[in-house]
Amino acid sequence: MSIRLVALALLTLLCKDGIHGKAINSFAGPYIAYIERFYMCENNVAMAWRVYFRTSHFNPQKPRELQRLTGNVTGVNVALDDSLWCKVYFDVWAQNQWKENAFVFKFQDKACTMLRVLTPDYYEKILNQSASAESACIIKPGIYVAYNTPVKWEFPKIPIMPYGRYKAKIFSGKGKKQLVCLSAEMVFIPKV
Repeated sequence: MSIRLVALALLTLLCKDGIHGKAINSFAGPYIAYIERFYMCENNVAMAWRVYFRTSHFNPQKPRELQRLTGNVTGVNVALDDSLWCKVYFDVWAQNQWKENAFVFKFQDKACTMLRVLTPDYYEKILNQSASAESACIIKPGIYVAYNTPVKWEFPKIPIMPYGRYKAKIFSGKGKKQLVCLSAEMVFIPKV
């Protein structure tokens, strides 16, 4: 019995060059991102900009199928422009708990441009704005509605990311006044 196992192990090691397929990096690399849910921060403070979205289910059998968003972004009295600051904290899910601040991005100004550059498809389809760099970046107060709108979660300035489950906490404001506070739970899986 043990001779057969040793022979099988040797045969497997000798024939490994005959396996044709793509290698998947198990830690980080090109990714497909999908959002599991959006929600406002837990602090129960009324913000000038609020996000109410429900996402469609991600189908792992069709990973390139775009997720669909239904809901709205509501802004009251304050435009989102390049005079605002933005902070994004990524918590990573590990060992059955959130490990806070795995990645931290802080932008002292140009919050609107960062939104346009980092999430161009969301910026165009949901906020109904042009993602071209020539136009001024101003999102006027109002209600931006999405009904079953397909969104490609592609972040062109972040081509490689460690795979896993993340919670992004996004804050934006002007001076000491906070105008936006939302969270999104997302998953990064290998792009094959």
